[in-house]
Amino acid sequence: MTTLDAPVRTALERLLDPRSIVVVGASADPAKRGHQVIRALREGGYAHPVYPVNPNTDRILGLDVHASIDEVPAGADVALIAVPAAAVPGVLRECAAAGIAGAVVLANGFGEIGADGADLAAALVEVIEETGIRVIGPNTSGLLNLTSGANLVGLRDVPRGPISVITQSGNMLLSLVNDDRAAKGPGFHAYVGLGNQADVRYDECLVELARHPETGVVAIHSEGFADGRSFLAAAARTVPETPVVLLRGGRSEGGRRAAASHTGSIAGSDAVATAVLRQAGVELVDRSDELAVVAGALAICAPIAPGRTVAVLSDGGGHAALAADALAARGIEAARLSERTQQQLRHLLGAAAAVTGPVDLAGAADADPMVFAEAAEIIMRDPAVGLVLIIGLYGGYHLRFDPALRETEDAAAGALLALSAEYDVPLLIQSCYANLDIANHDRLRAGGVPVLGSIEHAVRVVAALRRRGLARADRAQRSALLLPPPAAPIPGSGVLDEPAARRALADAGIDVGGWTFVRGVDAVGPAVAAFGRPCAVKVVSPQVIHKSDVGGVRLGVVAATATEHAQGIVDAVTAEVPGAHIDGMIVTPMAEAGVELLVGATRDPVFGPVLAFGTGGVLVDAVRDVTFRAVPFTEPEAGEMIQETIAARMLDGYRHLPAVDRGSLARFLVRVGDFVAAHPEISELDLNPVIASGSVITPVDVRIVLAENPAGERDE
Repeated sequence: MTTLDAPVRTALERLLDPRSIVVVGASADPAKRGHQVIRALREGGYAHPVYPVNPNTDRILGLDVHASIDEVPAGADVALIAVPAAAVPGVLRECAAAGIAGAVVLANGFGEIGADGADLAAALVEVIEETGIRVIGPNTSGLLNLTSGANLVGLRDVPRGPISVITQSGNMLLSLVNDDRAAKGPGFHAYVGLGNQADVRYDECLVELARHPETGVVAIHSEGFADGRSFLAAAARTVPETPVVLLRGGRSEGGRRAAASHTGSIAGSDAVATAVLRQAGVELVDRSDELAVVAGALAICAPIAPGRTVAVLSDGGGHAALAADALAARGIEAARLSERTQQQLRHLLGAAAAVTGPVDLAGAADADPMVFAEAAEIIMRDPAVGLVLIIGLYGGYHLRFDPALRETEDAAAGALLALSAEYDVPLLIQSCYANLDIANHDRLRAGGVPVLGSIEHAVRVVAALRRRGLARADRAQRSALLLPPPAAPIPGSGVLDEPAARRALADAGIDVGGWTFVRGVDAVGPAVAAFGRPCAVKVVSPQVIHKSDVGGVRLGVVAATATEHAQGIVDAVTAEVPGAHIDGMIVTPMAEAGVELLVGATRDPVFGPVLAFGTGGVLVDAVRDVTFRAVPFTEPEAGEMIQETIAARMLDGYRHLPAVDRGSLARFLVRVGDFVAAHPEISELDLNPVIASGSVITPVDVRIVLAENPAGERDE
């Protein structure tokens, strides 16, 4: 391909894989970042031009220094800006004028320090918007591309491999590098420290880094997303090919609360984030020491095939029991080995071995570590097995018992790799010798077998490999997290009256059951009589949100007493809410007995519109059983949503309750999710309770809150 035929690289591509670098604020002082970066570029083998800029010196580490940015050859890819915060906006303008595609701004003193840095942050954003220059930072530790040697962090001796990292914290990069090194993990390809996210965001970096052929996994530490919805969409597109592992900070901060909404009152930001990130296929870790370990394993190890389970192969009962407990705690059932498999293992291992699972060699490998490979082959032939987890002291027999066993252990490692490939069953090894320099461990790791020192880490990796297999298998059933074209807006703002809310749902094809609206007390009786069964009667008043709290609801009303009940509602409401204007009353037939559920929606400030589902009725605040999905979503995702809740236990005919058709319930959730997605003017939706019985799903109470500025919402 000639140069003229080469595709034009975007500014972000040039920023994350620079072929020329300008160092503004270059320094001859080894203690300064402007010196450390130049040193790191030279030591890392960066083969492209580096242009130091400093008006007060001529040469740094053998490179000619330019007095100003306008002396640098035009059109460089990246400028590393190592100057004080106050000078940054001006320097950025100079970089843009020189045709530089992107900049990495190290300085702090912007939005992270509050009001004092707000004006400076605004000036920085103004330059970005006016010039189009792409910026990482400010307040960033820099970026790395170890494949090309573009080390703009200045960190030495970072092991090279398949992990790409995006964080807001330079310390997290140090933790990841040290954790990977301690675990003898696969190493790193790239790192982006986003800092304050004045411009470049997580979602952009995720998509771009996943396109790099050197990236086998993307590991992320986040303290907040500038655009959570875009991140969900980027993750959903990325995960089928490249796993994404995420550790979040700031999870204890309360989410948005909405006084008029049960959904809002129980929707914390962490609960929403956890649910929707998993919906997008992101692997979430809870501990800082898990991020590098899980990411490294996902980068090199094949996932567990759906429908298969994990077989534990141990050389000691204590380790085996701990592994089984850890698996069970994560909801992972150890493989039930077939009778044939058990018989073959018994023949190989003798009467003392445990062969049902976990399999305990009972000392059979002490004199011959090749027994591990022989037992593993028998287990891998079992069709139920999707991964073999070896637990104990594998690889250290020559240290524990006899140095002469080294050769046999090395041969066993080769045999295990060959067997894993032959039977297409991945391996994972936990060894108490994993932290030592052992040749057979290194051979296994190079062959795609993680070797870890912690049982808990090993089981955490198993859980990730299991979810990875499921995610890849059902990718066609997953939502792309893209909003459908919006429907005609629902007129009004604030809390809709219930008749209007019911009509909006019905117009969207959502069955809200039988109902009618009447204006006067005397009209309630005929309405109840028309239904021919006991009814619920509810006040309709713009001053009343929670009707039952002020006596605005009567249940089991029959025609003969309807007028009396209706007048009782009027009297109670006017007494409790003086000055309330009563528009009329909703009359609905009493629902058949069923499971009371909550279906609601909020507009999360980070992730946009999300649907909530869980236990409803009077228990909603007491049980707080709810899960979330970003809308729209698919029926399989709705089924998973249902299964995550306590309410799921009541759907199959629990005690006196009727059984609920889960397919009908899932379709109902999808339709409501589509409705919310199509109407960005909806800020809250509450259907509580929803009575479910058989295939009939009936909202009993309906409340919709419209945004005060729906046009602004829609423009977003």
